[in-house]
Amino acid sequence: MAANRTKVPRPLARQLFVETGHRCAIPTCRATPLEIAHIVPWHRVQRHDFHNMIVLCPNCHTRFDRGGIDRQAMFRYKELLRLPNPNRVAPEDPSPRAGLIRAYRLFQSDMTGWHKAISELVVAVNFSSGGFPTSNLKLARRAASVARASADKLCELGGEGVASAADRVFEWYRSWASEVFDLEPSAFRVTGRDDFEDWAEERFLAFVVLHEELCAVLDMGPTELDFFEAERDEQELPDVPLGTRGLWRTDETDE
Repeated sequence: MAANRTKVPRPLARQLFVETGHRCAIPTCRATPLEIAHIVPWHRVQRHDFHNMIVLCPNCHTRFDRGGIDRQAMFRYKELLRLPNPNRVAPEDPSPRAGLIRAYRLFQSDMTGWHKAISELVVAVNFSSGGFPTSNLKLARRAASVARASADKLCELGGEGVASAADRVFEWYRSWASEVFDLEPSAFRVTGRDDFEDWAEERFLAFVVLHEELCAVLDMGPTELDFFEAERDEQELPDVPLGTRGLWRTDETDE
């Protein structure tokens, strides 16, 4: 134990052991004897926080410390302890870190949904002779409302820095949607590859800033939290230009 590290208070230790049923928190292990681990290391947080602590057997604890189990997985194991189980006493309130990560992933997913809805509206308008197709317009408006709700939730949980970064991402999409709704020529053509790259880079950097702000709140390094969930292909940021041509062209030539 580090010289300046305080002992875990007995009531807190008892709460942690009861949470796991006096077994290792990893479901496929459930071994004993047991140790108490800090998910974000003590030397970074300098405090004993129930939501950042978990009970592990010595083997799993060592694997975690050596990187064999990453921090995202450990937060997930902590979150799983909240699920109903007749043999386990769950904590009274959800983990704030796990809740913030869930809100972040939902925000990413809903922004991707909005991106897709705007793109489909651009294509529909481009091929329509009568203005906005009603169905596409409704989908785009609904996607915008869903994205706003997700942004508001993330802002509420993340604090000032996260809120500012999330609003920046939202504003990027709102600006694009407004150009489409106002039938601005810039929304329906690509004036050059450099224009598209600048446009895409602005969006990407907005997501990077949000990721960094969120990791700071979580006491995690930017590389300790996946930028997007790799197992959810639909959450990957779509590479769609502002105009319509690039939605179906795969070659690099201009006509």
